[in-house]
Amino acid sequence: MIRPRITATTDPAAVHPGLAEHQNDMIRRCPYLRPSVDRGLTVWSAYDAETGDQPELFALLVESAEGLRAARRESGPLACRNIAILGPEDSDSARKLLQWPAWLARNLYAPVQLMVGRFWTGVELVDSKGQAMMPPPVAFFSLRNAIPSKDGLFLAEKLPDIMAILEQGPGDDGRDVFTEPLGQPVDDPASVYTELKALFPPPSLATTR
Repeated sequence: MIRPRITATTDPAAVHPGLAEHQNDMIRRCPYLRPSVDRGLTVWSAYDAETGDQPELFALLVESAEGLRAARRESGPLACRNIAILGPEDSDSARKLLQWPAWLARNLYAPVQLMVGRFWTGVELVDSKGQAMMPPPVAFFSLRNAIPSKDGLFLAEKLPDIMAILEQGPGDDGRDVFTEPLGQPVDDPASVYTELKALFPPPSLATTR
């Protein structure tokens, strides 16, 4: 069962002392993050979770995504939500814990142009210029408005289907994201976790960011 540590803060250091430096490293690479942080629109939360909590993590992502949809209607496209996941003791455990919930949420929310990313301790990433990025001190999900021109730098190669949906999507038209794949709205996202895994098989869990 996942357990909340921090439900909302604009100070990443309140989640982990190393997250402020990591966020600053990301700010230097992303032109959209600095104005989001400066306006208090990048919000962090933190939860304890462990292997077996994936359905609950997926439900948490859905709750956060819906909150972000409401926030960007009010505040604009700079609204961002980051969810730190505390508990995994090594990089591989963290990667496996986050991969399916992130993949399912990514598929559900791409049509409304919301991007769902996952990062874990020890992950080695490079930016659009090929420069090494600072590994995060904790695993976390990142939810933000999709920027097809920016996201295409890695999605077009790794996840072309998701990239196509982001590019062609009508924007956030207020739809219930479960209605099209499942035929009806869903009150409890965790209850349809296994069903959605069958509907959205990933191209490769080993390479899906």
